[in-house]
Amino acid sequence: MNVRFSLASVVATALVVAGATTASAQADTTRRPTSQQRVRVTKEAGGEVARRDSAFIRDSIARADSLARLERMRQDSIARADSLARLERMRQDSIARDSVARADSIARARQAALTDTVPTPTTTMSTDAFEVRRGSWYLGLGGGPNIPTGTVEDVYKTGFNVTVPIGWQPQASAFGLRFDLSYGRLNGRDDLGGTQPDDPSIWSGTANATLDLFRFGESRRGALYLIGGGGVYRFTDFYNTDRSDNDPESAFEGNPVTKGGLTGGAGLAFPIGGASLFLESRYTNVFTDGENTRWVPVVIGVKWR
Repeated sequence: MNVRFSLASVVATALVVAGATTASAQADTTRRPTSQQRVRVTKEAGGEVARRDSAFIRDSIARADSLARLERMRQDSIARADSLARLERMRQDSIARDSVARADSIARARQAALTDTVPTPTTTMSTDAFEVRRGSWYLGLGGGPNIPTGTVEDVYKTGFNVTVPIGWQPQASAFGLRFDLSYGRLNGRDDLGGTQPDDPSIWSGTANATLDLFRFGESRRGALYLIGGGGVYRFTDFYNTDRSDNDPESAFEGNPVTKGGLTGGAGLAFPIGGASLFLESRYTNVFTDGENTRWVPVVIGVKWR
């Protein structure tokens, strides 16, 4: 009986366990659809996260693009600022150049006005006539005929002269100074009905003042001018047979003699390259005994510094 009871207990226990197992299985079977629904819910939640991640990425890209555009705009602004700075420097440089140019133009205009107002001696017969600039020394060489006048013409006819002018012209004045060294001759007439007189020689040194009356030409170096002064004259072989009623003491009887005299006339200078060509004539009067001795030298020459 005891054995039967034990078996019955075992069988009962087995049945209880089997029933519990079956119940548990059913319970699991019952809960499985709920787990599947949770998985689906989980999948739906993952999609929302993915959409949020995509939106975040798009926003990030958009912000990056905006930052890039802002950076490009900043760089463009810097470039424009540099361009404006360069333009401003160019404008300032242009203004400075224009100011300098205007100052130079004003200075040149003032200088030109001063030159037009002040008669700068461009060619006081020999000063500027030989491309002598204001305030500088000049040297010339010329020659031409000596034409006797008065009683001298009764005994002598036209001869010649050689003249060396040495002058100085102030910077801002129409007046100048000139010293002339000259050698001349007169030709004795052969129609006097007697012994023909020798051809006399005349050495002279004169100090003269010059005055420009009018200037013209390149750099205003051409001029119409007056010249006048006085000096000493040395006569050699000079003799006057006096064919008139004049005092025969006006002749020197052929003896060398030195006398004082005056001279004055006018001239015209033409600029030629770096020199000047001049033409002038002066009336010369020497204070000889009796009647004065007079002649007119005509000089054509060139002067230069």
